[in-house]
Amino acid sequence: MSQQRNSSAINVDNRIVSVANRGRHAARIPDTPERQRLERQRSVREVVFGAQDGILTTLGIVTGVGSAASDRTIVVITGLLSLFVGAISMGVGEYLGGKSEREVVQNAIAREQREMAEMPDEEYAEQVAYYRLKGFTDAEAVTIVERLQKNPDIWLHEMVRDEFGIDVRESEGRGLRESFGMAGSFALGAAVPVVPYAAGMALGNAMWLALGLAAAALFGIGYFAGTLSARNAILKGIEIVAFGAGVFGVSWAVGHYVPSLFGHPPVSVG
Repeated sequence: MSQQRNSSAINVDNRIVSVANRGRHAARIPDTPERQRLERQRSVREVVFGAQDGILTTLGIVTGVGSAASDRTIVVITGLLSLFVGAISMGVGEYLGGKSEREVVQNAIAREQREMAEMPDEEYAEQVAYYRLKGFTDAEAVTIVERLQKNPDIWLHEMVRDEFGIDVRESEGRGLRESFGMAGSFALGAAVPVVPYAAGMALGNAMWLALGLAAAALFGIGYFAGTLSARNAILKGIEIVAFGAGVFGVSWAVGHYVPSLFGHPPVSVG
């Protein structure tokens, strides 16, 4: 095994392992192109989820309102309200959810750091036990942990991973990028079913065009998500379209029949 070192990477058997720009643990915990690619794919989750939710939520709302009302303006205003309120809610929710998750991870890491400082012998024995569970002999486990103890950051990384099943890099803040991505993708998705109504079409025609546009967009989102997860992209697209059809059917039924419960006759837009 040959190794060539410089300030930014290590070449191990012709595989480049980046160790640069990793925050507090950057200089010691290696990173790989595979992990970086996985993180980028995970970041796409916000975009896919936001757009999908925007389409389904707003499609359901405008379909329901369009089935219960005869005024196209009401449908457009309702759809736009769903777009703006939903986008803000999704963005704030993503930010607060990510912040809470990071705080939980940071608390677990801080607790483990305290235990390593206050009870080093117990943590040493615990780490040896973890390596024994992985199939190492007593001597091998002891050797590994003794080497880890010489670098507290690496030891912390291994302890947190073995004890909590998390990576210390998960405590790093990702900023507002994901929040804006979630909000923006929701808004774009929500705009799809609103466009036919805003274009001045008759309610019946607008409803069916909105359904068609939503189905096409949902299939595209599902296809894209399928390519990222190594699943059959076409089947993934069909799956999401099927859920969208269910949302459309329920929303139409609610908007068409529920008004009669309040003395308002059903409105036919077909």
